[in-house]
Amino acid sequence: MPKTEITIGQNNLQLDDLRAVVHDEVELILSQNAEKSITRGLSTISDLLKTDAVVYGVNTGFGKLAQTRIDSSDLETLQKNLVRSHAAGTGKALAAAIVRLILVLKIKSLSQGHSGVRPELVRHLIALFNNNILPVIPSQGSVGASGDLAPLAHMSLVVIGEGEAFYNGKRMSGAE
Repeated sequence: MPKTEITIGQNNLQLDDLRAVVHDEVELILSQNAEKSITRGLSTISDLLKTDAVVYGVNTGFGKLAQTRIDSSDLETLQKNLVRSHAAGTGKALAAAIVRLILVLKIKSLSQGHSGVRPELVRHLIALFNNNILPVIPSQGSVGASGDLAPLAHMSLVVIGEGEAFYNGKRMSGAE
């Protein structure tokens, strides 16, 4: 049976869309409007980084180090280490249906353009989803008020070529 296309953009996801995601009946497409929104958000962050602006979590430390500026040459390392440090989950891997929902909801959130991410990141997450490459996300353990930092960190490890993912039912390294 052919998969239903869901266009990720400014429209809300419907309950029927999420049901189709759970049952692996969906292919995601990023709308041009969403791509433009993401690019505008990235431009905002890029413009701020060209100034002396302190941007929490982008060019500063975290928590008590929120006012500590990080040298621009270390920003990529800062971001990778943030993901690594929060990937602290444990327990059985979440079911594929739950991981698909996590991916779709994160893609939808990032597509609004308020996060300052690169469009390539969102396209990469969509490619993972559409190719049924599902990050291994442990079922227990998180930090933060929203309780999603550890699961999202495990998802993000695969994006940076680390962690683990399931592909065609086989568990493999994120580098693969």
